[in-house]
Amino acid sequence: MTFLLLPHGRIKGVMDFLKEHATILLAVFPVLVGFGGAWLGAKVQAGGGLAQAKAAKDAAETAATATLQAVREQADRAATAAHAAALRDQRTSAITDLLRTVRDFTRTLDLLYTQPDSDAVDRAYKDFFHAQGAVELVAPIALTTAATRVVETAQRLASLARDRAEAERARERLITVGGYRSEYTGVGPVLDAFRTAFLSEADDVEALFSEAQSALSQLSDLTSAEKHSLLFDCVKVELGPLRARRQEEHREAMTTFIDQARTTLGVNE
Repeated sequence: MTFLLLPHGRIKGVMDFLKEHATILLAVFPVLVGFGGAWLGAKVQAGGGLAQAKAAKDAAETAATATLQAVREQADRAATAAHAAALRDQRTSAITDLLRTVRDFTRTLDLLYTQPDSDAVDRAYKDFFHAQGAVELVAPIALTTAATRVVETAQRLASLARDRAEAERARERLITVGGYRSEYTGVGPVLDAFRTAFLSEADDVEALFSEAQSALSQLSDLTSAEKHSLLFDCVKVELGPLRARRQEEHREAMTTFIDQARTTLGVNE
């Protein structure tokens, strides 16, 4: 449309120019077309390269994020496993210490019935008490409850030993010191008769008390403390069955504690 609006003279000049340079124009035209195609292809290729580069960057960032997450999860699992292993070691140590110290403690209590007290009972009890505290710090509630029962039954054994062991040692002395002398061999039945009368609130309890006092006064090889403990031990129930019951209570508490400890440590079959 623009070409048709040109003045006639100018149109003729353009036509003459085209005719005169037709050969050159025909030679240059393919070059221009080729250059334009190459430029357009390069532009399209560059655009595709940028898109590809962006896609690669996004993929790399996604992979890096996934890798970082995997590393974090692995670190968390490792930390959890390390914590569980450390807690298991602490619990094993606490359980072992409690079992060791309570057995040492009850062993020293048994010795009280055959020999005078030293500081061994107090030392053993302190170790036992500290071991129980360690269990309370690292063990689950079920195990600390079982440990508390062990402590209670051990303390009942200790209370019994402190209350009755001296008289039991004195009874043993009746045999080891007196031998077969009648003044010694006859004391045991007199004391037993007084015990029975006292516990049953018999009418002749005062007479039997006086008889027991008199019998003990004849024993020159026993100390006043031993005689006193023998006499006043008779106002309590017989030691043998009572001690057996306390020991059985403690054994049951120990069995429960050990079973619960095995459950806590995951070693029950």
